[in-house]
Amino acid sequence: MGKLVMGYWDCPVCGSKGIAGNVMNCPSCGRARGDVQFYMKNVAEGESREENERGDIEYLSEEQAKYVSKNPDWYCSFCNSLNSDNAETCSNCGASRENSEANYFEMLKKKQEREAAELAARPASPAARTAPSSKKPLLIILAILAVIVGVFVYLNGNKTSSDLKVSSVGWTRIINIEANKQYSESDWNLPDGAELVNQKQEIHHYDSVLDHYESREVQRSRQVVDHYETYYTYKDRGNGTFEEISHERPVYTTEYYTETVREPVYVQVPRYATKYYYTIWRWKPERDAEASGEDHNAAWPELNLAENEREGQRREEYRFTVEHTGKKEAPVTYRLAESAWRNVNPGDPIFITAKRSGADPYISDAKGNKIADLERVR
Repeated sequence: MGKLVMGYWDCPVCGSKGIAGNVMNCPSCGRARGDVQFYMKNVAEGESREENERGDIEYLSEEQAKYVSKNPDWYCSFCNSLNSDNAETCSNCGASRENSEANYFEMLKKKQEREAAELAARPASPAARTAPSSKKPLLIILAILAVIVGVFVYLNGNKTSSDLKVSSVGWTRIINIEANKQYSESDWNLPDGAELVNQKQEIHHYDSVLDHYESREVQRSRQVVDHYETYYTYKDRGNGTFEEISHERPVYTTEYYTETVREPVYVQVPRYATKYYYTIWRWKPERDAEASGEDHNAAWPELNLAENEREGQRREEYRFTVEHTGKKEAPVTYRLAESAWRNVNPGDPIFITAKRSGADPYISDAKGNKIADLERVR
């Protein structure tokens, strides 16, 4: 068994503090040592001490330790007093120990459970319910949320421009013309319709192949035990004293060593395959035929195709430009679908609505209701 340390208790009746654990009655009010909890003066509950940190520990002398029981105090169920394990009758009321079953630790557990239940059942005080400090974080969170919502609503809000007039309209129609020509190509496969010109073995790719192993030395590290250090914890013995318990824990140091490792060395080995050289006729984009105008007379360009040409993809664009009538700002040009574009005429007033977030604008009525989608020409 480790050294014994003097414990202390506080009187729950008169409030006297720091009564030595071997004192059975409060020196101030005479109250018998009842449902109290022992503690050490210089060591907090659960605290540990290093070997050189025990100068303020109040150890019992060997002579004092002879008279301390090994077991916890027993609890008198008649007068709620704690009595030494050596006593067969209660020192406070004289009741027999046989009629009292609980000891110090059982009494302490019941007391802690009772106090926890009372605390849980206790209603919050008005001061706690109305404390400004408890509301402040909530008010800050609500203010931040309000700002976020406000920014979101603003950015997603619509702005309708009502001082706009159509200054011009325009259109462009383009037909891509493809030409059928013979091309010289090469590939690892001969495509359909190709005329073979030549074929030969060439490097298709490289494989990494193990060639040999090489040895080299590398530095490693590991944690090894350097020595052991002793530390101490303190256990409540339930009789006004505490037992000092010694423990050992390893202290590690970093050890470095050299290790020989074998590493693979690879070589790049070429892999060959047949590569084909051939000629082949292909249709590819050759030129564009374009028609455009600043009116509503949109038409596709006339095509003059050679024998080896054909019509490819068609592209079209319909646009109009607006100017501000009430302020000096640069004209803006938009694209839109042909069906809507035909209803837009130079000189017409027009409403264009856009979101502040930068989303695509659209033609609207005076209230901002969408009529046709737009795309701004950058």
